[in-house]
Amino acid sequence: MEYASKDLTIRKLRRTTDFKNLTFRIGGYTEHELGRFYHLWKNGQVLSIQAEPYRRPGFDYLKSPSTQNLGSSDKEAFYYLQEVLQTMLDNLQFGTENNWAHLVRQKDNTYSLIYTRKEFVRLKCPVWTKKVNLDDIEITRIVDCALWEGIHEGMEVDLFMGVHALWSQFVAAESLGHKLMNEAGVSHYTYKLLAHVYKSGMIIGVMCEPIIGRRVCPTDRAVVFAAVADIQRHGILLGSLLPHDILITEEGVRFLNISGVQFYKDHDKLAAEAETSHWAELAQTFGSGMIAPHTPLGSRARDALSYVIPRLPSPGRPVYTTPELAMMRFVWSVMTSPGEFARTDVLPLLKFRDSEQQRKKSAVTHDPNHRRRAKISRKVLIAPLDCSESENRFEELDQIVPTDDEPYNPKRRSSQHTPYERPKRKLLLPRDDE
Repeated sequence: MEYASKDLTIRKLRRTTDFKNLTFRIGGYTEHELGRFYHLWKNGQVLSIQAEPYRRPGFDYLKSPSTQNLGSSDKEAFYYLQEVLQTMLDNLQFGTENNWAHLVRQKDNTYSLIYTRKEFVRLKCPVWTKKVNLDDIEITRIVDCALWEGIHEGMEVDLFMGVHALWSQFVAAESLGHKLMNEAGVSHYTYKLLAHVYKSGMIIGVMCEPIIGRRVCPTDRAVVFAAVADIQRHGILLGSLLPHDILITEEGVRFLNISGVQFYKDHDKLAAEAETSHWAELAQTFGSGMIAPHTPLGSRARDALSYVIPRLPSPGRPVYTTPELAMMRFVWSVMTSPGEFARTDVLPLLKFRDSEQQRKKSAVTHDPNHRRRAKISRKVLIAPLDCSESENRFEELDQIVPTDDEPYNPKRRSSQHTPYERPKRKLLLPRDDE
């Protein structure tokens, strides 16, 4: 739910809420042949749930396979089962060896879960890096079910997770692509793959350096062309050279989408393939159509699509609210509302977040009691080199501090006393001369 507020991240929710009982919906989609899928995350554990498919009567899904052509009834059916899962939050089994569950409808129209274990990531090469347990990584942000961010051994990392069949193929190809780049000696053009992530004995993802960099722009043409030429000389054909697959860092050019990398022993064949895959695509990337910088596919450049499924109130659970919980319930209500808001994208929430941030900023700016911070020059004052080292440049202390220490009496008082005044002495016992 982080797109509701960019500072409302998992790291902050750990400190401000009962985080162990929060269930995130990190992904979901519909396949008309296989069913409806819901990917949930709770305190570091993932559970994927598959439900029966929904087919609209009289509609030919073969002619319109795209999910963008879904009607309102398809979306209502998808969110209906998501609300069914909301009623089952207290009974969902996270953290076991079973990472998959089937949502089965009973004869009395109630639902139950049948748990099983599925392994999706099948690597195309042996594991060539160290292995890291998912439990040893502190997850700080989840963009969707495939792109995560976290901290491992005090260092920020990006995770590519394969929690379902589609993205598991990407994880396997990403591992092989980084291996080919390492063997060719051009891994410095990528964000280094640090480890393979496993859970319950299964490889479920890869861990890389954080994808941080400047978006590519037309002035980067020369350095990008030089980097691609160097990579091609080492027998590597890059998978994609679109604007969002290229970043500029302090160390140089970095390429994303390593999952499409191929190695060629025959350089003549490589040159023929590179005419279209490298140089024609680069010419289009840096052509006249490239007016503004493009948004890269790195997780830190994207709004998160995950949000919290709020728990239903019950007699044995105290009802309380905080600003974070109120925002969670608002996001849930928007994403599950019928009509124009019953949609899979997050455009309404992004508009709400941007308008709220703009409103708060304008409210502070136009506040008459708000004082703008004065611009202070950052120029460093250096002592002159011809400064005399004579003893006369040090003044005696009793020459600048008066000997009589009198109370400070300002002309205008904002209060009855000042910090410099001494209270009058009060005698509690009579003196001897009285």
